[in-house]
Amino acid sequence: MVRAAPPVIRPALPDDSAAMAAVVRAASSPLMRETTILGGTGLDHFLRDQMTSESANRFLVAEVGGHIVGMSAWRYEGEDLFLNHLFVHPSTQGRRVGTSLWARGMAVMEQAGIRGLSVDVYEDNIRAATWYRSLGLEPVARRLLMALPVAAGTDGRSVWTSTYLGEADEVYARYGFSQFTLTTERGAYAIGRLGSSYFRSPAALLDDEAAHAALRRLDPHRRVLCIDGPEWWEAASERGAVLLGRTVRLQAPIEQVVARLDRVLSASGSESVRQSSADGEYV
Repeated sequence: MVRAAPPVIRPALPDDSAAMAAVVRAASSPLMRETTILGGTGLDHFLRDQMTSESANRFLVAEVGGHIVGMSAWRYEGEDLFLNHLFVHPSTQGRRVGTSLWARGMAVMEQAGIRGLSVDVYEDNIRAATWYRSLGLEPVARRLLMALPVAAGTDGRSVWTSTYLGEADEVYARYGFSQFTLTTERGAYAIGRLGSSYFRSPAALLDDEAAHAALRRLDPHRRVLCIDGPEWWEAASERGAVLLGRTVRLQAPIEQVVARLDRVLSASGSESVRQSSADGEYV
């Protein structure tokens, strides 16, 4: 029996952005696309712009037969290496594409001073969560995805300003998502505009009536999406929130993850993580 050729892992290029976006759409869940920027109609433009700017993210792609079948995005968060995204096209799952993306990502991103590895995973993504746990990552925090209507009623006395229009509107037209600042007497909030359904806001906005009045004025058809800790559920539910799902932050010492990943690679006849760090491409 002929063994399938291993995937080739290489740095992503701007011209890969359309293929990368296609992999994300094929591999991500409806809930993930609904509640993050990954559902943006212009995701390919966003990825291209990230790769041609001074983005903190570093992108890798996996190729099989010259076709992009996987992608990952990595960044640093303090003393942690953070896996922002890793997606493998469903048609190639089971061929160790994800394992190869992990190994190459850790090889090129590990550096002095980095002590841990972190990743966020949607709780219903059992396949990914099981894989991460097998590498020794353990839950350290949970967040709830809470969707609620903008508070009803009007408040003619509300004082607020926003950057909803202007540059943020141009970004939204290009990507299908954007971020703007909403300022009230209570404070300033970074608000995400996701697709046509949600304003993503910090949970601290929940009891700011002026902020609700502002969001209602800006787009009365959207709901508010708060992704925050369980301690906010009571306040959110009192405003009619529904629970869409949960995310889990997993974390482990990086040496532990490298050791466990090396055992997986050894069993498949592949190079260890640090052996691959000297290669231009990982195969």
